[in-house]
Amino acid sequence: MKPVYLEFCGINSFSEPAKINFTKLMEFGIFGIFGDTGSGKSTILDCIGFALYGNIARSRSGSIADVIHYAAEKAYVIFEFEIVFEGKRRNFRVERELKRKNAAQTLKVYEKKDDAWQVLAEGVRDGNALLERIIGLEQKDFEKCIALPQGEFAQFVRAARGERLKLISRLFDLEAYGEGLVKSAGAKMAAAREALAVTQARLEQYGDITAQSVASLQEEIAQLSKEEEQDKAQLAALREQEKTLSARAQRRQEQEALSAQMQKLQAVLPQMQAMNAELDRLERAAAVLREDAAARQAELRLENCKQSLQRAEETLREVQARVAAAAEWDAEKAEAEENALSEQLVRSKTQAFRAQERDAARKKLEQIDQQLASEKDAFAGFSYDAERAALEQAIAALGSGDFFTFAEQNGKRELLRAEYATFAEELEDLTQAYPVIRPSSDPLIEKYRALSEGDKTDLATIRAAYEARQEERERLRGQLVMLEKRKGRYDMHLQTLQDLSRSRKETAERIASLSEGFEQLPPPEELEQQIREKKAERARRVREREALQRSLTGAQVASASAGEQLRAAQSGGQEQQKRLADALTDGAFASVREAKALTDKYGDPVRARERVEAYKQQYSGVHARLRALSEEDLSDATQERCVALRTQLAECEQKSAERTRTLAVRREALARAEAGLKEKTALEKELISREKQLSLYERLRKLLEGNKFMEFVAEEYLQTVAVNASNRLLSLTDGRYFLRYEGGFFVGDNFNGGNLRGVYTLSGGETFLVSLSLALSLSAEICARSLRPIEFFFLDEGFGTLDERLVDVVMDSLERLKSENFSIGIISHVEELKHRIDRRLSVTKATEQHGSQIHME
Repeated sequence: MKPVYLEFCGINSFSEPAKINFTKLMEFGIFGIFGDTGSGKSTILDCIGFALYGNIARSRSGSIADVIHYAAEKAYVIFEFEIVFEGKRRNFRVERELKRKNAAQTLKVYEKKDDAWQVLAEGVRDGNALLERIIGLEQKDFEKCIALPQGEFAQFVRAARGERLKLISRLFDLEAYGEGLVKSAGAKMAAAREALAVTQARLEQYGDITAQSVASLQEEIAQLSKEEEQDKAQLAALREQEKTLSARAQRRQEQEALSAQMQKLQAVLPQMQAMNAELDRLERAAAVLREDAAARQAELRLENCKQSLQRAEETLREVQARVAAAAEWDAEKAEAEENALSEQLVRSKTQAFRAQERDAARKKLEQIDQQLASEKDAFAGFSYDAERAALEQAIAALGSGDFFTFAEQNGKRELLRAEYATFAEELEDLTQAYPVIRPSSDPLIEKYRALSEGDKTDLATIRAAYEARQEERERLRGQLVMLEKRKGRYDMHLQTLQDLSRSRKETAERIASLSEGFEQLPPPEELEQQIREKKAERARRVREREALQRSLTGAQVASASAGEQLRAAQSGGQEQQKRLADALTDGAFASVREAKALTDKYGDPVRARERVEAYKQQYSGVHARLRALSEEDLSDATQERCVALRTQLAECEQKSAERTRTLAVRREALARAEAGLKEKTALEKELISREKQLSLYERLRKLLEGNKFMEFVAEEYLQTVAVNASNRLLSLTDGRYFLRYEGGFFVGDNFNGGNLRGVYTLSGGETFLVSLSLALSLSAEICARSLRPIEFFFLDEGFGTLDERLVDVVMDSLERLKSENFSIGIISHVEELKHRIDRRLSVTKATEQHGSQIHME
């Protein structure tokens, strides 16, 4: 997994949004996160873990809501990362929000496809399940192997064997060494062919190991072992003496304590004997007190019954009085009043309806009168016959409408003058052609010329006069048509007047009819309200009467019941007084006060008997134990002798431990030499044949029962990791410290004879060096196998415990570890580290004005 982008707000000391571009930050392979203690550096790791798992391991009280900034009501984280999932590299985005109220969370998971984010899961349950499949690690494994928060990797070092083996099995996919191994055994044959080259390379590592060096170590170890056996024998004898003396001293202390206890028991013996003698009488006294309490209760019940009977009788008298008062109400009279009001309501509604009709008729009459007045004014002074005669006379005066007739009447003389002139001209032409006729034609020519002379009118003038007369004729005819139309409207007007007059008469008669027979009645609304009130009153009276009847019955029953209860209480009280007297007689008590005095003295009879029995048992037990202890002489079993013997034993144990540590160092050296010699001998032989390999695979099947072989392989991985980590630790400490894994992690000190120490005894600086060595070794092993590609991790492991020389060594190791696909983040406040890292984040501590802030440098 490789982070791309992180944004968060409202978590721990960050009150404003913080954004980190991991692509730029991890550009050079190693990056740093620096800031003062408490500035919020580790919050970056917390936010990554919160985004992926919804939890922050460092929350103060176990409640995740505690990580929300005090000034915020909610917090959120946005985390984008790349990871190889389902065979290909994919980009994912996680958006998780946490509210302070009820610690409620919301979660969305996206995948980037075609440069757009698509929702894959929504909701905490579905989103967490998807993220677990994508990451492939539980949160605790993620924190221990990929993100290394403060102190967490040291916990991995100190984890139980089973937890470490499970983690290593998941990280390296060792499940393949289970049931599937038998099926894959055949395929492993081909791998054996490559073993020869590996064997030849490994032989070079054991050139200085010989049988003589191993024998020398064996002789030294044999001598040390003999001395160790002598130490063990001496220790066993001293321990047996110390054990015996301690037991006798304990018995002496017990004897002294029991003697003091017996004195206390004997001091209270008279009191317990007196109590034992009074036990039977104490029980009878308790019986008297119980009967006395019952008698008091009976008296109280009797008094209560008397009061209940008195209240029941008073209630009965009150109800009887109310029933008598309700009986005076007359239901029939009330119903008759309702019926009378209903009849008035019918008449009032009818009269109101007639009044509405009368008012409507009056309005209609007013409208008719207004319409009559308007219609009469419309045709005032109209005379059809006179106007028609005048128009017809005017048309006749215009004469004929024919043009030729008009022209003849108005242009005849003008036409003859033209003809006479034409005749004169034609006759003149004829005379000139025929001169012989001149004597007879000249007189005619003179005559026609005389007739053609005078004023002349042209034809256009005649036509214009004709058209003007025709226009006047058409105008008069149009007026005649309009007169006829007006005559039609006038006829309709006369019909309308007749209809209006008839309607006015009918309306006036209707008004007169509707105005007859009116009487003075209340409005219908008032009558309806009176009827509703009457009905409600009658219903209320009926319900009240029924309720009173029920109350009367209940009061009678209650009174009778109270009387029965009183009689029963009187009888019970008498019986209880008799039982009290019998109890006093049986216990031989003169009074209840005497019985109470006895119980006050000794308390509850059961507890008193238990105290007596407990005293008897305790007394018998102490007496028997003292008698048993007195049979042994314990006068010499003093504390002084015990202290002296223990001092001698401690000195002997220290001497033996020193010899054992020396022997362990020699045995470790012998084990390495023997293992090297054995490996050298094995590597010098020829490669195992196919038959031996087959035998090996058959034995492997037996090893595969359960998970034993997988656990064995996991142990081997841990051994490999431990060897690599030991080499790194030797490098970091100039050859002083080395690491061993023997079911757990142990640190050896070459400056102290190779003495092995448990990791719980390491100082802070030593723990850091061991944790860093293991972290680097584990990460290198994982990256080398590429079984689960891990492309980054954070180191937050106390760099402040390193001096300048160790800082250089650590940085050189980290530089060698980084690669193109593997980045390392260092979280620290050490200035020497800050100057050695090119790309870094600077975290500023929160102030009163603002929260923590992040800047990239």
